[in-house]
Amino acid sequence: MAADATQMQPAYLISGTDRAKIEAAVSRLRDRAEREGGPGSLETFADDRGGAPDPEELVASLPAMSLTASRRYLLAEEVWRWNAKALELITGALGSLPEDLTVVLVAGLEADASGADRGRAKRAIAKLEAAVKAAGGRHIECAAPRARDLPGWLADEAARRGFELSPEAARLLVERLGESTARLASELDRLAIWAEPEARVELEDLESMIADTSEEVVWTLSDAIVAGDVATASRVADSLTSQGEALTPLVYA
Repeated sequence: MAADATQMQPAYLISGTDRAKIEAAVSRLRDRAEREGGPGSLETFADDRGGAPDPEELVASLPAMSLTASRRYLLAEEVWRWNAKALELITGALGSLPEDLTVVLVAGLEADASGADRGRAKRAIAKLEAAVKAAGGRHIECAAPRARDLPGWLADEAARRGFELSPEAARLLVERLGESTARLASELDRLAIWAEPEARVELEDLESMIADTSEEVVWTLSDAIVAGDVATASRVADSLTSQGEALTPLVYA
């Protein structure tokens, strides 16, 4: 018998290269955890430097009891980075989860990840998937669209947000912002605020309003720093960081 889609499973593995989908799935989980269990029902395990979370810390939290929430949620990110010893520890622990607990393992990979990282992630995800399913959980795969399919993906996502995006405008977004679905989705969210309902956003509309990460913008920032123009440097830096750009490599490239 198929599991009830509305019932929380004991474990989830969310993996793939579509960062926008992964972030949306995690956001829905956070909302549900807070709605059903209150602010303290969700505990997140992450490494401040972007590495793998501490597997022993996660396992130690599995049997803990909550005095306030009817269900607890443990969320661990970047789990594809776990080594063999950590994977063995986690997969073993997933076999005996408390009934009031949901464990969510997130293995999000960038679309342009190296071959070595992809191989490592593939091996880790295979082991975690087997353990999650054995525990009665689900594996949610979020594969990013291929580069050539991104304009079509953008058009579909724009329609979902209530406006139309022309093919030329979609191609410009990919050209300017790259292939990160999270970054592209963020730009669509901003466009949805700007555009009238059911309106069509054309290439000309975008050219004056979307974030520009071209060489010209980088030189503008560099020139402002050299000239001591704090106001201009701050404005351009804020624009670039809002797009997810790291400023140091840009300035000293």
